[in-house]
Amino acid sequence: MDTISSALVAVADIQRSSSLSPADRRAVQAAISSLGTGLAGFRFTGGDEFEWRLPDLPASFDHLLATRVHLAAGDDEVPPVLLRIGMGRGPVDVVSTQTPYAEDGPAYHRARRAFETVRAVPARSRRSAARPFDSASEAQRSTAFDLGDTSSPIIAALLLHMDALMSDWSLVHWQAIDGILRGDTLEAIGERLRVSPQTVFKRLKTARFDLYLHGHAAIKAAVWGDAE
Repeated sequence: MDTISSALVAVADIQRSSSLSPADRRAVQAAISSLGTGLAGFRFTGGDEFEWRLPDLPASFDHLLATRVHLAAGDDEVPPVLLRIGMGRGPVDVVSTQTPYAEDGPAYHRARRAFETVRAVPARSRRSAARPFDSASEAQRSTAFDLGDTSSPIIAALLLHMDALMSDWSLVHWQAIDGILRGDTLEAIGERLRVSPQTVFKRLKTARFDLYLHGHAAIKAAVWGDAE
């Protein structure tokens, strides 16, 4: 039986997918399938929920961000959609070259557990005078990462702050960020979006994308160290 000592598995779905028309939903699902082409562990698991099994590398973490941004930016044929993502890192005890539906292992279980936390409705709480430093946030997460026994509350808190930044991005922010992650220049992005390079720069600045990338890089360093 084939196994993988460590993989990065992501379980994701489309936020508010019920608002999509049947045609738009098919277009989004086709776009997601296209982005998953060539990934041995990619599959739709039901409705608008899907999974990836990716190599346990920091580049896979980059890939998930680029995929999420690309889908949120949309295009002329595919409406923009936002994802919720739960990630898990660990072994895959059952590997199938025929179908990912047969695969199983801790990486899948952890990804599913992380995904359930982003689907959960945040509990209401109040900060008390006796415990002023207790969190009273009711923020809805859209990203979670379960590392098993090595899971870190610092990574969880950092992801929550990054989600807060992301929640303020409008379509024009997602489009500018998508261009940057594709490696385009400000001029090329501006030409495609029919705005000036200065406007593209302003959108990246108001999105505080540099701050988001600092968090993204910190998580990669904490999880993978210098591995590339």
